[in-house]
Amino acid sequence: MVIGLTQHSLSEESKDISRINVIGEEFQQPTKYEPQQIKIVGHVADYSRGEKVNIVMIKPNGMEEEINTFASKRGNFQTLIQITEDSQIGIHELILKYQNEEKAFTLFEILEN
Repeated sequence: MVIGLTQHSLSEESKDISRINVIGEEFQQPTKYEPQQIKIVGHVADYSRGEKVNIVMIKPNGMEEEINTFASKRGNFQTLIQITEDSQIGIHELILKYQNEEKAFTLFEILEN
């Protein structure tokens, strides 16, 4: 039996769901002179053009870092974060917040080099 999954077409319903994703799930901790960029993409349902989108990154030690960006008029966004040799090893959580409300979350992991 062969089972295939496709994500090339979104139904109208799923366009109204906020989401956040990281391109990749696991990343090797970079060496000293080769930092790495991680792409974060997503969608904010019912986005009002010009309003700030907040992404809260919770590091493995519990510290939080806030990333601010804007979405397109359709609510789509993308931003980059940089990891370096000083980035914490372990699972990082990204929380999408819009209008002070948590909308979605995802995880990614930095592995020891």
